[in-house]
Formats: sequence, C-alpha cells, structure tokens
Amino acid sequence: MGGSRVWLFRGLVIVVAGLLLLSWFMPWWRALIYALDGRVEIHPWGLTHNLRGTDAGFMAGTEMPAFFAPFMWTYLVVCLLALLLGLFVKEKALGLGKFRLSLPQVLIGGVGLSYIVVVLVAVIYAAIRLRNFYGTPLIGTAFVALEASGDVGTGVESALLFGYWLACGVGPLCIALALLRDKIIGKPTLKA
Repeated sequence: MGGSRVWLFRGLVIVVAGLLLLSWFMPWWRALIYALDGRVEIHPWGLTHNLRGTDAGFMAGTEMPAFFAPFMWTYLVVCLLALLLGLFVKEKALGLGKFRLSLPQVLIGGVGLSYIVVVLVAVIYAAIRLRNFYGTPLIGTAFVALEASGDVGTGVESALLFGYWLACGVGPLCIALALLRDKIIGKPTLKA
C-alpha cells in the first residue's frame, strides 16, 4: 500500500467533499415570477425568495417545518464528518451479505447513497408541492393567479439549476470512490 496512492485517494475524497459543499450552497431550483419581479429558489435546506411586502403573501403556506433547516444542516455536518473519518479510520472488514467492505468504504459509500436519496426526495417533494400550491411544473412555464378570482396573474418560469445536477453526480461519485478504494490505494480486495 503506497503512501502516494493513499494520498491520491484522500485527495479524490476531498474533491468530492468540495463538490458536495459546492452543490449544497448553490440553489437547486429557481422560479422567476414575471409580474412580481420575484425569484424563488430551493436549496437543500429550504426555500428562499426575494419577495417583500404584499408580494410575499404569494409565498404563504410554502414554508418548511421549523425543524427542517437545522436537520439538513446537521445532515451536512454528519456527511462531512463521515467523509473525513473515511479517510483516516483504521481498516475493519464489515460483512454486507456476500460482500465484504472496509469501514472507510462503508462510510464514504454511505454518504453517497444518502445524498442520492436527498436529491431524489428533494425533486419529488418540490414537484408535488409546486403542483399543489400553484399548479406550476418543476421545469417549464405556467400562468399563476395572483388573486383568488384568477383575474390577475403572472407568468412563472421554473427550472432545475446546475447545483441540482451537480448534486446528482456527487452521490454516485462517492459510491464509485468507495467501491474503487482498494484498487486506488493498491490494497488487495477484502474477501469473504
């Protein structure tokens, strides 16, 4: 097990952790509300918008529960700690059915798997909420009523952004690094 190969693996994990952080701080979805000159964005930890005064009433009922943002920030910290531990924790074989994985592989792969779940749940939840609240698509344009009568409305353009697509790649990258760890560091694969 060469030292340079171990550092190569650690560097790759640090790059993936950086991509995870980058995707975390970038908006994943945006809607532009033409008549209100408004911008609504979804981040992994919640929804933000630039609507003020009476225009902010347009967003009434879209708030996430109070526990959601702290929960998601805690999730981010746990993921980063798991990646860090995966770099330095001692080898220990764990059995997962017919597969034998090392503890670092389980930690790094677990982060990847959990991030895939977060990305999928986020897009499904956002699509359902958008349909229920405004009848708008997750991606595309729509006419949204600004008053209950439906006489006054505006066009809304919405799209998934680069931050979301980057997040879609981070989970599989973590899993790939976990599965290729032994090959990268030059260690024989654990056998059952």
